[in-house]
Amino acid sequence: MSVSDIRGFLEILSKIGMIGSMKSSQNIPKIVSWIAITLGVLDILRGIIHTLLLNLAATSIAGLDLSTPQAFDLLRLMGVFGISNYITGAALILTGWKARELALILLGLIPAAYLVGGLATRFYSAGFPQTQANWGGLPMMLVYLAVSSLTFMYGIWKRGS
Repeated sequence: MSVSDIRGFLEILSKIGMIGSMKSSQNIPKIVSWIAITLGVLDILRGIIHTLLLNLAATSIAGLDLSTPQAFDLLRLMGVFGISNYITGAALILTGWKARELALILLGLIPAAYLVGGLATRFYSAGFPQTQANWGGLPMMLVYLAVSSLTFMYGIWKRGS
């Protein structure tokens, strides 16, 4: 990927109104920043749960069976996911605090990324037996994604008015 490819991508985003379409973020409601920061803090907490409290999260929240030979693999995958939670959390906090327009974009990208990942997981795991795990964190994640999506749509709507 070259610099001209990146420049072209940014020009496309600018033309469709995602970035650079205003001199400040005053058209974007402050609630976008507050929700980005709140979800960022939640992501940091999720990172802590997925890394520092890994065994507790795996057994008590996700309901994973760690008595199988795959236990190490399951824990590693959960831990790596926790690392990405730290990164997402920091990005949401920083953009919510310093760059509301970018926070709005992140609030739209996160559910889109989860949708792509969820569809890919469903597609590639179709031939395997259904999970026996509890996945206790799923209801909270659905709320997280709904709040993120609704805030993104609200921010885009208010920005256009």
